[in-house]
Amino acid sequence: MQADYLTLMEALGLSYGSIVALVGGGGKTSTLFRLAREASIDGKRVLATTTARMKMEELADVRDVLLWDERDPTGGTWRRCRDEGSHAVWIENVLAGHPVSSQIPAAFLGRSVMRDKLVGLPPEYLGGLLDRLKWEFVVVEADGARGRSVKGHRLGEPILPMCTTHVVIVMGADGLESPVNEQSCHRPEVIQDLLGLTWGERLSPIRLVDLLSHPRGLLSKIPGDMEVVLYLNKSPLGTERAAARGFARSVLERCGGRVKRIAVGDNLQGGLVETHLSEGAGS
Repeated sequence: MQADYLTLMEALGLSYGSIVALVGGGGKTSTLFRLAREASIDGKRVLATTTARMKMEELADVRDVLLWDERDPTGGTWRRCRDEGSHAVWIENVLAGHPVSSQIPAAFLGRSVMRDKLVGLPPEYLGGLLDRLKWEFVVVEADGARGRSVKGHRLGEPILPMCTTHVVIVMGADGLESPVNEQSCHRPEVIQDLLGLTWGERLSPIRLVDLLSHPRGLLSKIPGDMEVVLYLNKSPLGTERAAARGFARSVLERCGGRVKRIAVGDNLQGGLVETHLSEGAGS
């Protein structure tokens, strides 16, 4: 296992042309915005969206939030979420990636707003939409975890668009050794069922690897033609990172046939990200 320090986009092995789906827990939304900022350097066109739901307050700093008019089956009609009177040409400019403000430089595409949440786009619709739009990088929040760092996935989760090229499994390092309960885990009953744990029992790094690699675990739900990488967030530089490195080593040893790259970093701290590659994996 080798390690380098890179930007998050580089550490995850992403490039322009990638369609990236974020799944799991422990900071998917902050990861989405971080990737959007990195990918938009030099005026690159970035689209962000979700197939789940997101709180509108999480989109407060996003430059443009556009909603699809579901009455138009062609998917060609959009309106600006914060100003319904916007002219269609303005929206076309946004979708073409022309910068208009200093906020998060991505156009965020949604389906509708329900109460305080934005409802995501249908996953089966996204591929056709991207064929018609001008873009250079797409990032999709394809899962929900209610702010928890570890998630057990039910049947039908996550909601992955079939056009996805890369799936980034996000996990919070504070989930290492966390108890199986509602405060630390989303769907703790699923985790209990898969791993045979009692309520409140600790999730050791080995048990978290078991959760990933279980025949009904998250890796089993990702189509084989999608590249899978893992991002261990909430792991700032310091002595605590030793546990994160041990977890990365275990994942690469047990799941190296499916996960060949692991990034370790902290969205809050920022800075360069540590990346680990399995033996023989490309840089």
